[in-house]
Amino acid sequence: MKGLVRVLGLAALLGIGIVIFRAIRQYREDSAFDLAPATVGAGAGSQQRSISPELLSILADPGDKGPVELLADGQGKEWLVNRRNGFRYPVEDGIPIMLLEEGEKHKDESLIQR
Repeated sequence: MKGLVRVLGLAALLGIGIVIFRAIRQYREDSAFDLAPATVGAGAGSQQRSISPELLSILADPGDKGPVELLADGQGKEWLVNRRNGFRYPVEDGIPIMLLEEGEKHKDESLIQR
């Protein structure tokens, strides 16, 4: 009887260890796409949230499914740019607004690379 209780106790500890290990691994995977910390207040020294490089590497233009690049204009506003068609998608507080309507609305012919 004592042996059975010990085996069940070890199995329970092993199960708890596996659950903790998986939770930590999932947390680390989810953290790869975290955004930069938001700054409090607005001013010349404050920074906006930006898209993480990991997220940027998997984002694609919704129209042609090609890669996009992150650019900032002279006013500090960030854009995801598709240089194949000139579409620009705004990034607001680190969140890309990747709708075809937004890209068409902010299209810039000068960005197209030939």
